[in-house]
Amino acid sequence: MEEQAEMQVSITFGELQCLACEDVASCLSKEKALDICKRSVEDLSAKTVEVLSLWLRKLLRAYFNEAVCYIDVFRCLYEWFIKLKEDVSPENKTACDDFITLLNDAVCFAEWAKETLVKAGERLVHTTLFFLLSIVNGCLQQSIESNVDALKEHEPQAIELHMTALFLLKEITANSSKVHARITPLLRQLIEIADFLGAKMSHLHVFVKTSKTMTNICTHYCSRAVDLTQSMPDWLQETALHLCDTVLNNLEIIYQKDALSVPLDKMEEYFKVTQAYLIMLHKLLSCGVKRIDKTVLDTIILILIGGESRPTHDLGKDIPVLVSKYVRPYVMQLFELIYQLEDFQNYFISYLTEANEDNYELCLDYITVAIMDNTEVSLLTCKTVERIFENLFKDALNFTNAARYNRLLEAFGSLLYVTESITLFKYFSAGLFQEDLIKSQVCSDVLMICFRLEEANQTWSNNDIVQATDNYNKCNNLYTLFSQNVNQWHIQRMLRYFHKLSNHEQPLFSIRNYRYLHCVSTRNEQDQRLWIMRLQRLLIAPLSDAEQYYEMLALMKLLTDNQSDWLHLLAGSVKELFNNDKCKLLANIYFEAGLQGSPATQLRILQGTMPTQGIVNRCWHIQKFLHACQNSDDAQLKSLVNLHTIAPELLPLLNTLQPPLAHRPKAINNNDYNYQQWDYKRLQSHLCQLSSLKRKRSETEHKELIQQIERNSKELLINSCELDASDVMQLRNIIGILNNLLP
Repeated sequence: MEEQAEMQVSITFGELQCLACEDVASCLSKEKALDICKRSVEDLSAKTVEVLSLWLRKLLRAYFNEAVCYIDVFRCLYEWFIKLKEDVSPENKTACDDFITLLNDAVCFAEWAKETLVKAGERLVHTTLFFLLSIVNGCLQQSIESNVDALKEHEPQAIELHMTALFLLKEITANSSKVHARITPLLRQLIEIADFLGAKMSHLHVFVKTSKTMTNICTHYCSRAVDLTQSMPDWLQETALHLCDTVLNNLEIIYQKDALSVPLDKMEEYFKVTQAYLIMLHKLLSCGVKRIDKTVLDTIILILIGGESRPTHDLGKDIPVLVSKYVRPYVMQLFELIYQLEDFQNYFISYLTEANEDNYELCLDYITVAIMDNTEVSLLTCKTVERIFENLFKDALNFTNAARYNRLLEAFGSLLYVTESITLFKYFSAGLFQEDLIKSQVCSDVLMICFRLEEANQTWSNNDIVQATDNYNKCNNLYTLFSQNVNQWHIQRMLRYFHKLSNHEQPLFSIRNYRYLHCVSTRNEQDQRLWIMRLQRLLIAPLSDAEQYYEMLALMKLLTDNQSDWLHLLAGSVKELFNNDKCKLLANIYFEAGLQGSPATQLRILQGTMPTQGIVNRCWHIQKFLHACQNSDDAQLKSLVNLHTIAPELLPLLNTLQPPLAHRPKAINNNDYNYQQWDYKRLQSHLCQLSSLKRKRSETEHKELIQQIERNSKELLINSCELDASDVMQLRNIIGILNNLLP
C-alpha cells in the first residue's frame, strides 16, 4: 500500500495520459486522478480539451466498474466544458478544433457506454447523460445560434450523440420506480436542444423524437403513484410548456401570409408535426393530471383559440382543409380532456372576464366538448356554463347575428338535453324572469330547443307533460290579470307548447281560467261568437261589481287578439262606461283592439265612442290610435281625428314607432351599428299601480271548489279498489280537514 501511495504521488498528467486503461484503477484512485487534472488545468500544464478527452477516452472507462460516486468528477468535467465552450467563436479556429475533438470523443464514449451504462445505477446514468447532452447543446448552440461555420458540418455527430443519449435515457427510465430530482435539469437540457433542432427542417425527425422521449418519461413517472392532485411537478410543467410552445410556433408558421406560397406537401409536414405534438400533449395531460400551473394554462388557452395571433388574410382553400384534418379534431380532444378540471375552469372564467376580444368560438367550443363528454357534468362546470352564457349575451352582438345566434341556441339547447342537469335547467328556467330582455329571450329559446329535442326523441312521459303544464300555468297565474310584463310572454310560450303537446281541449271561459285560455285558445269562429254574445249581455246589464267588469275586459282581450270588427257592436255601451273616469284599463283594451280594426270600424269609433279628453290624455293606446288615424290614407279619418289632441310629449315616441308617411325612408341599409353598445336592461324597476296589484277573487269561488270536490269524490269512488294504504291515510287526513269546516 505504501508503495502504491508513493507511486500516486509521483504520477504527472503526462504519465497519466500514457497509462493503459486497464492499469489506471490499480495505479491511482479516482480522487487522485481528478486532483492531477485539476492542478494541470490550473497551472496551464495541460489544455482543457486534453483533460476532457483523457476522461472520455480512458479514465471514465477505467473507473466505471467501481461502485463509487461520480458526482464530483462530472461536476469538474462540466465546468471544464463550459470553459472550453466560452472560447468558441467563428474567429477562434483553435477553440473550434478543440470542441470538435471533444465532440468526437464524446460520441465514442457514448457508444462504448451503451451496454455499461444500462447496467449501472440510475444516478450515474442521469449524471453522465446530463454531461453528454451539454456537449450536444453546446454544439448546436454554436452552430445554429452563433453561426460558427466550423461546427456546422459536425452537426451529424452531435445528432448521433443526442440519439444515443435518448436511447440510454429511455432504457433507464423504463425500469425506474421513483422520481428523482435529476429529472428536471435533464428535461430542461432536452428542451434547449429541441429548440435548436426545431430551427431546421433537416432535424425535424430528431426534434419530434426528443419530444416523444420527454413525453414518455413524464407519463412513466406519472403512472408511478406520483401525487398530481396538489401541484404540477416542475418536470411535468416544463415538458407541457415545451409541447404547447411547439404547437403555437407551428400555428404561427401555418397562418403566415407567406405560407400560401409554400408547396402544399411542405405545409402538410408542419401540420403533421402539429398533430403529433397535440397528441403528445393530450397523452401527457391524460395521465392523471388534476392541477395545471397558470403558465401552462396561458399557453393552452392560446392553442384553444387558434394561436397567439389570428390570421386576418384569406387562407385560401387548402389551409382550412388541413386545419380541419390535422389540428381541429385534436384541439377539441385536448379541450374535452381538461374542460372539467378546477384549475382550468377558474382560469377560463377569469380569462373571459378580463379578455377584451370576441371569444364566441372559444365559448362555443367549451359547450361543444361538454356535449361530447359522456361523464356527468359537475356543479363547477354548470357554473362555468352560466358564466359563458353571461359573457356571450352581455350585449346584443351575438343576439343580432342570426348565424351566431342559431349556433348558440343549438349548443345550449343540446347541452341542456344531453346532460339532464337539474342545475342548468333551473338556471335557464330562472332566466325567463330576468329583467335583461335579451337574456330572458335566449333562455326561452334554449328551453324550447331542449323541449323540442325531448319531443323528437319521444322521451316525454304523460306525467312530465302534466307537471310541466301545471308548473307554467301556476307561473302564468302569478302575473296580474292584464299584465304587460315581457317575461310573461315566455311563460305563455311554454304553457302553449305543453298544452298542445298534451292534446287537451281548451277550457270554457271564466274569469279564473282567463290567463290560461288567453294563452292556449285557438280563437276559432265558434268561440268568437260565444264571447261576443256574452260580452253584449254583460254590457247590457248594469255594472254591479268588479268581477263583472274584469270579465268584460277579459272577453274584450280575447277578442282583440284576432279580429276587431266587433267593436262597433259595443260602441254605445262602451261610451257610457267611458263617462266613468276610472275606466282607464277598459279604454286601453278597447282602443288596442281599435288599432287592428278596419278603417270603417275606426271611423265609427271616432264618431261615437271617444271618451273624455281627460281619459284620452291618460291612455297610451288611445294616443296610438289617434296617431295611427292621423297618418292614415283615409281623408275622413284624418279630418275627424283633428277634433282630438295628441299629447305633445308623446309625439316624438309615436313618430318613432310609426313615422308619418312623408318621412318614412324607402330602405335602411346601415351596417355601422355597434350592437355591443345596445343595452336592454331596465334603468328602473317596473312598478304597477296599486289598484292593479290586487288580484280580483270571485265571490262564488268557494261554491265552485265545493262542486269540484264533489265531482272528484265521485270519480274516486269508482276507482276505490285501486287505493293503497298511503292513499287511505291521505283520505283520512282530507276527511279530517273537511270535518273542521262543518258547524
